[in-house]
Amino acid sequence: MLKQWNNAIVSKISLAVYVKPGTGVMTHTDRPFHGFIINDENAAKDYVFSDGRVMRTNGGDLFYLPKHSSYYVKPINHMGCYAINFDTHNEIKCDPFVISFRNNEQLLKSFKSAEKEWRAQSESMQSAAMRAVYDIIFQMNAERQRLYVPDAHFRIIAPALEKIMADFTNNELTVAELSEMCNISEAYFRRLFEAKFGVSPKEYIINKRIGYAKQLLETGEVSVADTAFLCGYSENTHFSREFTKRVGVSPNEYKKIR
Repeated sequence: MLKQWNNAIVSKISLAVYVKPGTGVMTHTDRPFHGFIINDENAAKDYVFSDGRVMRTNGGDLFYLPKHSSYYVKPINHMGCYAINFDTHNEIKCDPFVISFRNNEQLLKSFKSAEKEWRAQSESMQSAAMRAVYDIIFQMNAERQRLYVPDAHFRIIAPALEKIMADFTNNELTVAELSEMCNISEAYFRRLFEAKFGVSPKEYIINKRIGYAKQLLETGEVSVADTAFLCGYSENTHFSREFTKRVGVSPNEYKKIR
């Protein structure tokens, strides 16, 4: 499967778009183009194909819809997605697939860049979207390769992962402590961890904290200051800076819009 995508020659982009929540065509017959799509963070949708197969897609997932496929979309919730529809000079024969990225920030950036140029109808919109498709293929292949981390390597870092899951709000938790639990050097621990999860141990822990913070703020019952404390931050300004960097809005703004 990877080989044919590595050899893909994009000939035309038909559309690069953000499909707003609750909009878009639900039923597609004989799809005229290939499509790469990435879901919004909290999205969940089933794609039910004419041959009976069902493809579940979740928040942040990259998925592929084949040219000439027929299907209907069954939203689990009504979140949006970015989509790029394209054609290739060479024939691509590939079943629909989903890839769940451990870190999709760069992937999302590619989609947004193409959508921005297309929405502006700029002179470079075709080339910008083509570049995005090639970027997506490159990142897709890189993520596939990361998935092949040997199980034996994953077992080595399993004690550290259990510790993180149980104690990620502990601001005294260090990479040195985690690597020592696994009886390996910090450098080797970082290498195995990043190969498995696509981010550093520190970034993984921060993402866990921010995810927990979002849950607390969404209840409407926990103040920003208490949320910071419960997530392991001793300073509100540090928490606010980390939260805003990853979510795009401040904790106070997030609390209001939820």
